[in-house]
Amino acid sequence: MINYERQFKDSHERILGGRTSQGNEFFDAFYDRFIASSPEVAQKFQNIDMTHQKTMLRHSLSYLLNLSSTKTIPDHFVEIARSHSRQNTDIAPHLYDLWLGCLIETVSEFDPDFCDDVELAWRMMCAHVIALMTFMYDRP
Repeated sequence: MINYERQFKDSHERILGGRTSQGNEFFDAFYDRFIASSPEVAQKFQNIDMTHQKTMLRHSLSYLLNLSSTKTIPDHFVEIARSHSRQNTDIAPHLYDLWLGCLIETVSEFDPDFCDDVELAWRMMCAHVIALMTFMYDRP
């Protein structure tokens, strides 16, 4: 059995660890891919400050590094889930499948050691947050 937390942390380090320029390229590639994935997604990103958006995703991925060790969901993710709910920016649950697919494709492009175990690790780590986002969608 793989240690998906270790696989995620190692992959995160290979992609983003200390290399700001590669990190920027990763987030640019991810958002280019995600926005192009669907007209609905493209519409959601109209008039969005992409610099802020990329910074938020960078922070979210960093929070994921500690998620399993704390065994609690950080307030950061609860706030994001509320902001993405139907009552706010209305990010429908089906869009998280697109988001995750685009994230995995981008990880595969940037992680030289990408393999099935790395993919599973990213999916497992993101599953916690995606579950929260979809759970909070119809809640105030």
